[in-house]
Amino acid sequence: MAGRLAGLAAHVRPAFMLPVIGTSVCGAMLAPTVSGWTGGQHAVAVGTALFVAHLRDGLVDGHVRGEEEPPLSVSAYRWATGAGTAVAILLAASLTMSAGALAGGSVLVLLGLALLHAPYLDRHPVPVTVDYPVGIAITLAGGFATQTGRLPTGVVAVAASTAVLLAGIKVGIDRLDAAFDRTIGKRTVPVITGTTGTRAVAVGSFATAALSVGGIVWVGVLPPIAAVAAVAAGGCAAATLLVPARSAVRVQMVLSYVFVGTLVAARCDGACAGWTVVTKVAPLSAVRQVQFDLVGRGPELIEYLALAACP
Repeated sequence: MAGRLAGLAAHVRPAFMLPVIGTSVCGAMLAPTVSGWTGGQHAVAVGTALFVAHLRDGLVDGHVRGEEEPPLSVSAYRWATGAGTAVAILLAASLTMSAGALAGGSVLVLLGLALLHAPYLDRHPVPVTVDYPVGIAITLAGGFATQTGRLPTGVVAVAASTAVLLAGIKVGIDRLDAAFDRTIGKRTVPVITGTTGTRAVAVGSFATAALSVGGIVWVGVLPPIAAVAAVAAGGCAAATLLVPARSAVRVQMVLSYVFVGTLVAARCDGACAGWTVVTKVAPLSAVRQVQFDLVGRGPELIEYLALAACP
C-alpha cells in the first residue's frame, strides 16, 4: 500500500499543476463577483484532469514504450486513471448544474485532452505543441464561465492570445529535448524541421501573438494598456533569434507572465473581483503605480526582466 501511495504521489507534479490551478483562479477573478464554491470546484477539476494526464503518461511511457521505470503496475495505473476520470466527470456535472454548460464543458474538454495526450496527441507535431497551451486557454475561459455562465469577447481574446504565445514557448522547450525525442520516434516540431525551421515556427507564433494583441486593442476589445503584451511577445521572438536555446526559454517564461498579466489587468480594468482583492492587499496608489509603469515603462521593464532571466 505504501508503495502504491508513493507511486501515485510521484504523479502529483506541482510545477505543472499549480500554474494550471492558478489559471483557473485567475479566470474566476476576472468576473465581477466570485463564488468560492464554483471556483473551487473548477480549480480542483482542472487539477484532477492534469493528474489523469500524468497517470496516462506514466502508463504509456513506462509500460507501453519502455522509456522509464514505472512506479505503478498496469492495474494500479488503470484503477487510478479511472478514479480520477470519475472525479473529473462528477465535478463537471456539478459545475454544469450550478454554473452552466460552459463551465462543465471546459472540464470535459480538458479531461479529453488528458486522456488523449498519451499515446496519441504526443506523437504528432501539431497536437504535441498546442495541447497544453490550448488547455491553459480553456482553463482560463472556464474559470471565468464558472462565475458568469458566459464568455465575453475580451476573455476569449485573452485566452486565445495566451495559447498562441505558449505554443511558441512549447516549440522552444521541445527544441531542448529534440535529441532524445528522435531516439524514441517522437515527432515534435524541432525533430521534423531542425533548428532553422524551429526558430521560424516559434518566431511566427510570437509574431502572431503580438499582432493579435495589436488587433484586439485596435478594435477596442481591450484598452491600450494591453499593447504592452505585444511588446512582451516581441521580446520572446527576439530571444528565440538572439539567445541560446535554454536561456531563450527562461527569458520567454518570464515574458509570458508579463504577457498574461498585462492582458488580465487590461481585461479587468478595475472592474473585476481580482481588482478588489489586489487593492485590499496593496494600497490603491501602489496599484496605480504598477499600471503607470506598465504603460509608460513597459519596454524598459521587459528588457530588465529578460536580462535578469539569463544565466
